[in-house]
Formats: sequence, structure tokens, C-alpha cells
Amino acid sequence: MAVKQQVKSTAKYRRPFQFNVGMIIFAIIFLYIVFSVYSYVSRDQIRYYEVQKGSIVRDQQYTGIAIRQEQAVNATSSGYVHYYIQDGRRVAVGSDVYTIDETGALQSYLKEHPELTTEMTSEQISDIRYRLSQFSQSFKNSNFSALYNTKYALDASALEYSSVANAQDLDDVLQKLGINYVRVSADQAGVVSYTIDGDEALTADAVTADLFTMSGYKRNITKPGALMESGQPVYKLITSEKWSLVFQLDDAGKAKYQDVKSVKVHFTESDLTVNATLQVFTGKDGNSYGQLDFTELMEQFCDERFIQFDIVTNDQKGLKIPVTAVTEKDFYIVPKAFKTTGPDGSTGFYREAVAQDGSGASVEFVPTDIYRIDDQYCYLSIPDDSNTSSIRTNNILVRPEAAASGQLDSTMTYPVGPVKSLQGVYNINRGYCIFRQIVPIEQNTDYLVVAENTDYGISVYDHIVLNASLVKDGQLVYQ
Repeated sequence: MAVKQQVKSTAKYRRPFQFNVGMIIFAIIFLYIVFSVYSYVSRDQIRYYEVQKGSIVRDQQYTGIAIRQEQAVNATSSGYVHYYIQDGRRVAVGSDVYTIDETGALQSYLKEHPELTTEMTSEQISDIRYRLSQFSQSFKNSNFSALYNTKYALDASALEYSSVANAQDLDDVLQKLGINYVRVSADQAGVVSYTIDGDEALTADAVTADLFTMSGYKRNITKPGALMESGQPVYKLITSEKWSLVFQLDDAGKAKYQDVKSVKVHFTESDLTVNATLQVFTGKDGNSYGQLDFTELMEQFCDERFIQFDIVTNDQKGLKIPVTAVTEKDFYIVPKAFKTTGPDGSTGFYREAVAQDGSGASVEFVPTDIYRIDDQYCYLSIPDDSNTSSIRTNNILVRPEAAASGQLDSTMTYPVGPVKSLQGVYNINRGYCIFRQIVPIEQNTDYLVVAENTDYGISVYDHIVLNASLVKDGQLVYQ
């Protein structure tokens, strides 16, 4: 007998929708974060600038020809030259300057016998590192020859720092080996330079305009190990710290410097500034020239004939701020004679008030915040339209003595209306924009220098809005 299986039909059970408060809160927070990020990225960024002391230099650039007390020294014999003294270093009378190796075997012998030389001291290594650092900071592609000048100077440094020059028995050893060389010493004290251009005897009164074209100008740098002929210039000796720069002047420059006796000179390539005396003269070609006389920095420029420099004519110091931070604000101006003190000791003005019933005018005291006071006027902030209690345009102010006597004639009243703009910046030290007046001293395209310690002004390390056009007075600013 078959048994029937009872089949049960089933259907999927759907849960009823449950309201998830947590997901709703998460979605709201997410949307808020997205909106905040978008608002921050898309809005104009309000940046601040920290006020610092500084200056703006006004200068005039020139190229000068260096005039020194110098002379070329010729080689005493033919051979390969090796130097003991670095370029730009001072040498005493009788000190060895270079050797002339007649056979060319000296350098090879020294390489084969390192025991004749000693390692450089830490101070000497530091000196070479400093010279390399100075070179790397000042090197420019337009002055590629400076690379070779530095190399030759370092070659001379290495020879100077070795003990070869001090080896007492080196002469005897080399003579036995048939290596002939001659040590040459200085017959005068001075500064040694290995850059020779043939203008060592040039004087200021011999300068002409043709020299500034540098047509045919050539300078030679004697290289260590080079073959020299007897009588050929091997180095030059500068015998005085005093030196000069002669530069061309047009009619405007001549008139400008005619009565100037001293100036501040800035050397553009080396970023050095020094004082110099100035004199204006007429050259033998009839042109006008200026002559700057120096008593320092001769060693730094001993190998240069044409030197670029600036004459600093204005070096104003104060608080340096960007031009973009400067704005203007209008103020009511009221004569100082109308300022008074109220019954409660506050500062303000008497204002004429007309009764609504037309019974006549009376006088009321209005406490007022005065932004600044100068020799003539009080400067009052212009209120917005919602502030009806402050002094506004067309209000009639009354002098204190007239308010006391009740004589309100036209000579004792002042209609509010004239305004004056003041330059300033927005100070944000307190988290909102406060207008602070500035007194400009000097300005260029990017910065202003303003006076320090001014009333209602700014101070060092104040934070000001970098771009004043993005904010308004009283606006909250988050730094």
C-alpha cells in the first residue's frame, strides 16, 4: 500500500523595513564633511604674513675698471713653473713664490717620493673646503672662467700646504739626481695674483670710454706646471691695500654725484657692501667719470679688472610688508576743537538734536571711539546703516564751549561729512580683522617699508592678512 507524502509549500519571508538612525546620522556627517572640504578648497585662501624688519635698497648699477698699485713680475729663467703661494694671498719680502723646473722632472720626482710631502692638517683641509663652498655658492654659467681660476688657486694651495717648500735637504737631493730647479722669492711685500692682463700700469686719468667696450681685452692666468719663457710675466704683485674703481657717468649721473663725497657700494657678484669715497672728474677723452676709492676688499677682487657694482642711494629701514597686504579705509574727519569729555569721563562729541515735536534744537553728548588724532583732526570710523546711535553723515557737531553757553551759531558747529582715506593693513592677532594704519617710507613693486612705533600702527611679529582684498574690517579669520 503506497503512502502519500504530504508536501508543504513554503514562501520567502520578507522582513519589514527598519528605520536605522545610525545610518542616517552617518550620512549627514559624511555630507557635512564633503561640503566642508569642498567649501575650503573652492574658497579664496586667506593667508597671513608675519611682519618683519627690513629695508628696500634703491641703487644704480655700473661697471668699473679696477685701478691698483700693481706690477707684473717676469720669470728669471725658462722652465716649468710651480707656485707656493695661493692666488690672492699676501707674501713677505724674501718668501718663496714659485719654482722654475728647468728639466720638467721635479713634478715626476715628487710623485715618486711622497715621503717628501706631508698630509694637510685639518685647518688646511677646512680652508680648502671653505673655498670650494664659496665657489659653489657664487658660481654662474655666465662666468665659467671662474671654474678654472678656482682650480688653479687650489693647485697653488696644495703646493703651499705641502712640506716641499720647507724640506731642508731637497736642494741637495735634486742636484745629485741632476734635477735642476730654481726657487724664486719676492723682492717686495704684497698680494700675489696669477691673473695678468697687461693693464697693471693703468692709472685713473688714462681711462677712456674705449676701454669699457673690452675690445681686444684679454687676461692670462698662469697655470701651475706651464712652460714659461725667461722674461715672460709669471705673476703680478699688488703692493697697496688702497685701490679704485673708475666708471662712466652721463650728464644726469654727473649732476647727481658732483657734490657727493662718500657712498655705499654693493658688489653684485659677491654680495658684499662697503663704504667708499667718491670723486667726479673729466677724462682725457672729455667724458665724465666717477672714481671710487677703497681701503678694503682688495684681495677679493685682485684678479678682476672689470667689476660690476651698485651705488646704494637709498637704504630705508623699517617694517617690511607686501604690497598686497595694503588697503585703504575712509574715516570721518572732525576738527580737534570739537572733541570733549562727557559726564562719565568718556571721550566723544556734542551733537545737535532736533526735537520731534519741532520745539527746537538741543545738544546731546555722543560717546565716540576715535581711531586716531593728528595735529588737526580726529578720525572717526564710518558706522554701518544699522548703527543709528553713532555719529553719521550730516550730523551737526557743536563745540564744547558753545554747548555750555547755548549759542549755536554757524562758527561753533561742524556738519559731519568730509572723509579722508588712510593706508593700512588688517591685523589678525585677535582672530578678526582690525584696520591698522601704516606710514610708508619706501616702496617697490613687491614690498613697502613702513615706519616703526607709530600710533595705531603695527609692530614686529604682528600677523596681517597677506591679501587685503579678500577680507573686510571685523571679519573673523582662522589662522
